[in-house]
Amino acid sequence: MSPRRRGVGNRTLPANLYPNGKYFQYRNPLTGKKTSINKTLQEAIKLANAANAKLMPLVADSRLFELITGEEAPKLLKLLDRFETEWLPERDLAPRTLAEVRIKLERYRKDLGSKLIGQLDVLELAEYLDQFSNNAYTKHRGLMIQIWTFAVAKGLADRNVAELTLRKKEAEKKRQRHTEAGVKRILEADTTPAWLKRAIRLALLSLQRREDLVRWERSAVDMAANTIRISASKTQNYDKPVHLEIDMGPDLRELVQECLSEPILSPYLICYKPKRRQRSQMEAKLHWSAVTEDYFSKAFRTARDECGAYDHIAEPAARPTVHELRALGAWMYQKQGFEQEYIQALMGHATEEMTAYYQEGHEAKKGPAYLRVQAGLKL
Repeated sequence: MSPRRRGVGNRTLPANLYPNGKYFQYRNPLTGKKTSINKTLQEAIKLANAANAKLMPLVADSRLFELITGEEAPKLLKLLDRFETEWLPERDLAPRTLAEVRIKLERYRKDLGSKLIGQLDVLELAEYLDQFSNNAYTKHRGLMIQIWTFAVAKGLADRNVAELTLRKKEAEKKRQRHTEAGVKRILEADTTPAWLKRAIRLALLSLQRREDLVRWERSAVDMAANTIRISASKTQNYDKPVHLEIDMGPDLRELVQECLSEPILSPYLICYKPKRRQRSQMEAKLHWSAVTEDYFSKAFRTARDECGAYDHIAEPAARPTVHELRALGAWMYQKQGFEQEYIQALMGHATEEMTAYYQEGHEAKKGPAYLRVQAGLKL
């Protein structure tokens, strides 16, 4: 990337020299750190030219830097490695979140790892982030802010350049809510696999997350006690993890019995027999009969579109997915008169507001809701 054009007030100054009130400051092109130069203009220019003469060749050739200084060049690759080994383990992130962060870090290593930390200024980082759109931009920027916060704390940078990039508002989610009619059509369709029908019903009845549905073991069931246990994976790193022992209602009990009666020798309630058993796929699964999260989502989208349940929603990305099944189930529980506290506990939510958010949007708006009050003042 060619160096950015300097501002009108800086164009007469050497590279890396900037006004700082009455005096000047020099930005180290290797580390990005700034040093005050409380000298006259002529002396500041002389010092900046001397510094550039020594440092700019090192920017172009990090091997020369290591030869002259005897130190490892301060590359972004080193920062990313230290961030992953020193910062991530202390965050207690959920396994899924941790995996997503590591995927992003690997991309940064590939795209930016060879650059010196001091080379990544606000302009270059902003241009890198601009390749992402909508919520992806927000997530990458958020992670970059954390990386540079770590860099400043460890003395690898003097300021958080990521914080100075543009903060964008996340785009509103386009996906619409499920309807009872839409899900019923998917369940009744001949094109929907039997294992998927059981998974959909289990999502509605239990209100559990996708990752927990596909890993729910048969051993968690006690038909004699009429209970089924689950530990919500998303909460396992919380101060108070959610462990539920669910008293099964008639419909859930019937469904669980169906799952247990499936002839496939599987440790999981939701399972299927793959048409092909490719080694790479088998090695990526906990058991050959297991349904992965991605396959669950993909199979649902296929079944949803094949039966035309939401053809009236023209944009495929706006059609409801597996995730919205949980929201529909929460609303159905509410509609049938179950206490909000009961539904909140079943969903493993920390607040009632979060549960209410899931339940919103399943009924067409009928205009403003009027609150009846009385004006009984006597004059």
